[in-house]
Amino acid sequence: MKNVTRRSALGMVVAAGGATFLAACGAQPQATSGNASESASGSASASASVSKSVRSDYSGVAVLEGYTSKPSDYQPATRTEPSKNAPVPVKPAVANENSVEGLYQSIAFFGAAMEYYMRTGKTEPLRESALDNSELKSILEPEKGTLGDGMQQGKIWMQDPSVTITMLSAQPERDGDAYNWDIRLTTDTGEFIASKDRVEEASSDDDRKTEVERTLHGVYENGAWKLTGMRTSSSSSSSASASASDS
Repeated sequence: MKNVTRRSALGMVVAAGGATFLAACGAQPQATSGNASESASGSASASASVSKSVRSDYSGVAVLEGYTSKPSDYQPATRTEPSKNAPVPVKPAVANENSVEGLYQSIAFFGAAMEYYMRTGKTEPLRESALDNSELKSILEPEKGTLGDGMQQGKIWMQDPSVTITMLSAQPERDGDAYNWDIRLTTDTGEFIASKDRVEEASSDDDRKTEVERTLHGVYENGAWKLTGMRTSSSSSSSASASASDS
């Protein structure tokens, strides 16, 4: 296992916009409705308008439609074994609608996909998320020997990680054809990060949690939302070291 501090590891999530937390050393929730293949496109999306929304105030923690964060069979990781039965987030059909609700659910699904990745090292939901591939590349294709590489191989895991996205305004702001929405991303690795031969305990809440604020830019095209803006540096914690050295 590469030598990496918990704070530098957490800083990596924020440094690349919440998408590269797992790029430093050598391991998320289930929707019960909706289907990623049920894209709201063609006449359906044409008839929708981003000015329409299910509610007027979306501020607060983003909640994925039909999502259950901790089913009864989910087992957080132990110091000797990775988590089991982590619920898989499913992208709801509404996330592909050209509406404020669609944009909101796209953001919520991204958060759920990030949490699933932190719990399992699996990238499939992230690949379905609205975040642009250019901003996901570092997590989808981690360098050999990095934390992300170890997570994806199942050699490193976190105790009970979580990702929370908080919407900081009631509605997004329009900017030409794009919509901007201020959010706060909070990540928590849990009580420890472990591999089969090493356990690194969290010494405090500050040691395990990181918060950053971002402005997500949403553009609706080809029947779906595309999100950018997670890479924007807006927190001192985003400058945390993303490198690791051999122990």
